[in-house]
Amino acid sequence: MKKMFFAFAVLMAGSIVSAQNTNQLVSNYISVKDALVSSDAQTAAKASADLQKNLKKEASFDQKDALLTAVNALAKEQDLDKQRVAFTDVSTTLWKIVKASGSLNQEVFYQYCPMKKAYWLSMEKEIKNPYYGSSMLKCGKVVETKN
Repeated sequence: MKKMFFAFAVLMAGSIVSAQNTNQLVSNYISVKDALVSSDAQTAAKASADLQKNLKKEASFDQKDALLTAVNALAKEQDLDKQRVAFTDVSTTLWKIVKASGSLNQEVFYQYCPMKKAYWLSMEKEIKNPYYGSSMLKCGKVVETKN
């Protein structure tokens, strides 16, 4: 019984770490998203490197390896179109982490672009599409919300 309780406590501690650090990961992610909305490849590259650095410092949690793989692919890109392609995997993987985490500092919106068939996270309900920037800024819809 003690072994089972200990295993449960270790599992719960991993979840708590994830919940506490999810806010920082989302904040780093939003910096990347905002740069892509602005079609600023240089700022997106820097923000991706910051996300990568902070993610590497995080304790282990569910989906960390998948997110790190996606972030590594994003961080190596300097071309705006390639950054946007790599951003899709980061977005879908981070959303799984956000959904599984505890309460967040702020509401997070999971948004969808039907033209790209791709998702992204936002801290605001208003659509600002990172896949098209100013050419189709308002293309998309909110599909889910996490508090």
